[in-house]
Amino acid sequence: MPNLASPRTVFRWLGLAALLPLLNCVGDTSGTTLYVYDNTSSTVRVWSDVNNVYDAATAGTTVAAPDRVITSSLYSSITLAWGGLARDDNRDRLYLVSQAGTVFDIHNAGSQDGTISATSDITYFTLGASTERYSSGSVFGAASIDPTSDILYVLETALDGTACRVWVISGASSQANAGALTPASSYTSGIDTDTYGSGVAAIPGSGVFGLFGGGGAIYTASSTFTGPRLRLAPGGSFVSTDSTGYGYDVIIGGDTLLGSSATYGSLGFDASNSCVYVLAGPGPTGIQVFTRSQYTSHALDEAPVRTLGDSAASLADLRILAHAPYSDWLLGAEYAATTSGTGIGTGLPTLFIWKAPADGGTAVQAAMPESSSGTLQIRGMAIGTSD
Repeated sequence: MPNLASPRTVFRWLGLAALLPLLNCVGDTSGTTLYVYDNTSSTVRVWSDVNNVYDAATAGTTVAAPDRVITSSLYSSITLAWGGLARDDNRDRLYLVSQAGTVFDIHNAGSQDGTISATSDITYFTLGASTERYSSGSVFGAASIDPTSDILYVLETALDGTACRVWVISGASSQANAGALTPASSYTSGIDTDTYGSGVAAIPGSGVFGLFGGGGAIYTASSTFTGPRLRLAPGGSFVSTDSTGYGYDVIIGGDTLLGSSATYGSLGFDASNSCVYVLAGPGPTGIQVFTRSQYTSHALDEAPVRTLGDSAASLADLRILAHAPYSDWLLGAEYAATTSGTGIGTGLPTLFIWKAPADGGTAVQAAMPESSSGTLQIRGMAIGTSD
């Protein structure tokens, strides 16, 4: 029998432990609350356990009505940004970001039910002044919260796609009610040449991923790359090049399988397995999975470590993704385009659910029950793990 205390045995076990996340990525799927924003009724609809929704969809039975519905006159007339719903389990907050750039902060979200209005239940603030919007107009998009650092990341893109930036809001849970964060330059980060901002995904305690559909060329010593790029911003600050002028903390190129161009997309980060799920659209590119460790080589043209098993065609109309940091559920929602190629459109009532996607598998599609206002238009989803 080997000596379990010997240095050689200890190092052997440490090496195996380091490989386990790569050999068999697993995550928790228990005790998870599902939040869905319905743009038809302007309500947050809450199911106490996403397992129940998943099981109903798997069995082909009707999904039950939500256990809670949260509404407020403050956001009753907004259009939620695509992917503009983010859950902070640590502080029991739920953030809603409107397409126009207003952030609503629901306090005690794990127990809220019904209509809320008091500042002890909901507050709001605005991202920048109206004079700071892009000249073609601004569309705010995906939101992601870092529950460790209390930093909210929000994407803003020019209406014509030619410019974009990421808002980095420190102390998100303590922002003054009815305040405005201005000037924008004090709160934003990004690469000036990037275009078609598509997705953000916070990395708890250590930064954010950003997906951009195009932009300026990115170089290595021997190659030039264009097209969609997945950037890593440690500490929340995006850096375009290293000291030699070559691309830095970015994945881009044909091997990424993200296509040659993208006008929208979405991200979902799994902190337990340190991997990010990437959707780039339009078009059937599928969902690619990359790991944070792929950025250490600075090779840029990195192939995904895997692709989800769903056929790319079945995901062609997918618009947004969501993944809880420490619970292994991946969610997706579709849209019907109203303006070709812009990513602007109407949410649909089908929720795509991957249970334990770190282990592979395909999504089940849940037909979510309509509200009293009619068929759901899903524009945001989030998972809570402490409710």
